Amino acid sequence: MESIPEYEEFFKQIKINMWYSGIPYGHRKINFRFFATYIPLLLMLVLETLFLVTKISAENFLVLMQLAPCTASGMLALLKTIAIVPKQMKIYDLTERLGKLYQIILKDKKKRSLVKKDLVLGHSLNKYYFKLTVVLITVYNFSTPCFIMYHFFTTSEVLYILPYAILLPFSTDAWLPWTVVYVFSATCGFICVMFYTMIDGLYFILTSHVCANYRIISDTIENLDSSTMDSLANIVKEHQSILKLGEDLEDIFTVPNLVNVLVGSLAICALGFDITTGSWEEMPGYILFLLTILVQLFMMSFFGENIIRESKNVGDAAFLCKWFEMDEKSKKTILTIMIRAKKPQQLTAYKLSIIGYANFTTIISNSWSYFNILRTVYTPPEATHSD
Repeated sequence: MESIPEYEEFFKQIKINMWYSGIPYGHRKINFRFFATYIPLLLMLVLETLFLVTKISAENFLVLMQLAPCTASGMLALLKTIAIVPKQMKIYDLTERLGKLYQIILKDKKKRSLVKKDLVLGHSLNKYYFKLTVVLITVYNFSTPCFIMYHFFTTSEVLYILPYAILLPFSTDAWLPWTVVYVFSATCGFICVMFYTMIDGLYFILTSHVCANYRIISDTIENLDSSTMDSLANIVKEHQSILKLGEDLEDIFTVPNLVNVLVGSLAICALGFDITTGSWEEMPGYILFLLTILVQLFMMSFFGENIIRESKNVGDAAFLCKWFEMDEKSKKTILTIMIRAKKPQQLTAYKLSIIGYANFTTIISNSWSYFNILRTVYTPPEATHSD
């Protein structure tokens, strides 16, 4: 198995994304780069939305559904970023506190072996998630010029199509305006990925480290006996400290989680519809798009479920320790830990739903329901003409 990484290694790609996005790690003020990246992406979303509004009709239904996933991704990136920016110092503080605890873990062989598997898994999942999203946006952006070339070599006709449908006050049926708009659109696509992989990466890594600390304190409590009961006071303080870490994590990510839940179902529904009605050359982009959203939502639920499980395990560990050998004061302290652990730590979508496996299945179920409604009400153009 891969060796346990240094703490900085977990945040290497995230800090790179933060620097490029103009939200430098550890600084209260945002950089000019934030406006240089956020405003073009916002403009792109406005142009896509204007296109949607102007094309709303039964005849343009397929076009609108094909644009919906791109608009949803842009909305995800913009809303999650603007929700995270005011929390940047809380993110820094939480990261630094977890870093100090991680250094303690590295110095203790037993603690290191307890959390190694989960932390290495979280680190690997984050790396592969970033690679998947980069592959997606690269395929999606560069499939457009590839299709233009293919169409030209097979028909000798030039199609000035763009990767994202947007409403413009000028025509792009010439190489110069098409090139300018294409470069702008493709750049916005990469900016979008930069924003939401940064936020998702922070969520994955910070949550996995909070879970690791829960696992360590559970093991410490489970091994308590009459000879170690003097350390109970410190254990209670450590437990309270970890609970505070989880509360800060919830405060930082509750709004981004809400955006994921609300937009995720609609994006999956739209992509499922596009896959069943789109042309063959559009399939790779749609499938990669769908895969990325599913992976993102599943990982959000996976880490949310982990924190629920690990925080509940503290109470189980308290029950399994040798509390019956301790004095009355220690028994009452153990009972207090058990009562507190009965209410597990949870990450929520702004208190509307709990992030976990149940939430993931609900999102998929809702997406399937929306998809069936769309398939029921949608009438193909051929069927309309024959009527």
